[in-house]
Amino acid sequence: MVKNELYVLLIATLFILGLLFALLFYLVIRKAFGIRKRSRVELKIKDSENQIFIFLREGKFNGKFKPETIIDKMAVEELLSKYAELLEGEEEKANLTSLAEHYLTDYYRYRLKSGRWSIRMNALFHIEDFKMGSLLRDIYEMLNKKRISQDEIIHVLRILATMQSDKINGLLTNRFINLSEYEYRNILIRLDGKGFDLFVLGFHKSQRELQYAILDVMGVKKELSYLSFVENIFSSYSGEIKLRALKTLGEIGYVTNIDSFLPLCSSGKWEERMMAAKLIGVIKEKKGCKAW
Repeated sequence: MVKNELYVLLIATLFILGLLFALLFYLVIRKAFGIRKRSRVELKIKDSENQIFIFLREGKFNGKFKPETIIDKMAVEELLSKYAELLEGEEEKANLTSLAEHYLTDYYRYRLKSGRWSIRMNALFHIEDFKMGSLLRDIYEMLNKKRISQDEIIHVLRILATMQSDKINGLLTNRFINLSEYEYRNILIRLDGKGFDLFVLGFHKSQRELQYAILDVMGVKKELSYLSFVENIFSSYSGEIKLRALKTLGEIGYVTNIDSFLPLCSSGKWEERMMAAKLIGVIKEKKGCKAW
């Protein structure tokens, strides 16, 4: 009986040791392949860096530059990621987008369909950084997938806003109506004047979190063209919306008639007193709030 138990224990121990050695062997082989792959990418980066730099500066393709393998495309991706953070000129940025669309469109289209969440998200980050309009339809179609994470949804909406898609207004006002204020703000801030103004026009029908985000973005933009609208919101709404409008006016730094805001200095709500004091301080009026 004891011998049988020892025999079973020995077999189990050997089995576990075998699994551990197999796992160790797998990790060593995987590490070796990773190091080799990284070396090949770095070598390709050195070979391609000068050609890519010339294209970004002059906008001319080199006939010898043909990234076809996965290693080639990984090298191009790394180089473009580096330049995307450094470039300031609009022409150079346009050249970067052109190069990315020319060589990486199929690469990212394939990765967007990957079964791994991390690969799809990584592709979305690069598509956004490179402003690849060639993948706009593919990105939009991701929203129709049954299995899509919240992170992917937000990132897709961000990209659509960055590329000024005409679908973004309908998506935020009709379909994705339960996002947080922060998520809405992160999307709206990427819109140009025309795209953002559509949300301003639909403000009164929008969900509350979206309204907060619209007012917040107006404060960030600080454009006087929104002054009349924000003052109207302040006078016609109550509660949190009224307070948010007051905050936005403080960010804009101007009001049509400061006298209409002075009564807030003695408001029973400390939030209104604080915002009124800030507004008056920004406008640098001689009239101030009494101490409270």
